[in-house]
Amino acid sequence: MSWRDTDFCGSKINLRLKVTSRREDGFHGLSTLFLPLDFPGDVVEIKENRGGITLDVPGFPELAGENNLVAKAAKLYADKSGIAPQWDIVLHKNTPIAAGLGGGSADAAGVLRLLNRRYEAFDENTLADMALTLGADCPFFLYRKPAWAEGVGEKLSRIEKKLLLPEILIVYPGFPTSAKWAYTHLSEKLISPDDPGIKERFERAFENIDSANWENLCRNDLAPAVFSKFPLLELLKQKLLLSGAFAVQLSGSGSSLFALFAHGKAAAAAEALAEEYRDFYGMRIFTGGKEF
Repeated sequence: MSWRDTDFCGSKINLRLKVTSRREDGFHGLSTLFLPLDFPGDVVEIKENRGGITLDVPGFPELAGENNLVAKAAKLYADKSGIAPQWDIVLHKNTPIAAGLGGGSADAAGVLRLLNRRYEAFDENTLADMALTLGADCPFFLYRKPAWAEGVGEKLSRIEKKLLLPEILIVYPGFPTSAKWAYTHLSEKLISPDDPGIKERFERAFENIDSANWENLCRNDLAPAVFSKFPLLELLKQKLLLSGAFAVQLSGSGSSLFALFAHGKAAAAAEALAEEYRDFYGMRIFTGGKEF
């Protein structure tokens, strides 16, 4: 019987994204706190075939080309391992694209994880090095643990203990944003070292979520430029704050927002926002694993 396996590829938010430097290689130094989410999330399925790599993305045929990170991850694994590829891949897409939630990187990491589970060709460090060539946040998605990241996002310090968290609501406004645009339009005035005590401040916040100053903690240096270009995001932010959110911030380079709520409060806010924007094409609202 031929091998077949599936992997759930959850998304992420950046609870904090501080740009610390502009590097000579054109990238930016970061201090960011990655938090893995189980919603929204994609599913990657791989089964053995008689040779080659195929990719099917039901409902999104335009994503099925060789430039998809999923296809690139499979080819990378084959090239580095010397294993002749014989894989049919199906990507079941649910995470919005170019939304600051890491969907593509999560999917690529899922492929590497699945193939290494099958062939065991690489150790953890080698697999992470391979993942980094696909995207700066791909190594984070291999293991999906909350983590502080530095460098361009690849230098991970995982948080192994279970965190107490507020309820999280995700709003995708229905349109993508460009990471390149966001970094290009980042204000130079915002580029500076992060608060040296920020990790300890977050640690205290996780211990007492209802009294933490989340609005101050959840900084994103890319947000001012993105909010200026897309006023709807600022409007959504204000509506969520009025509905009782502790904080509302852009995730990554956007376009998605995340809002933090006291336990038991996020669903009502999601329902109210979904009702108000029920005719707004493409908007998607998630919380607690449910889409409103």
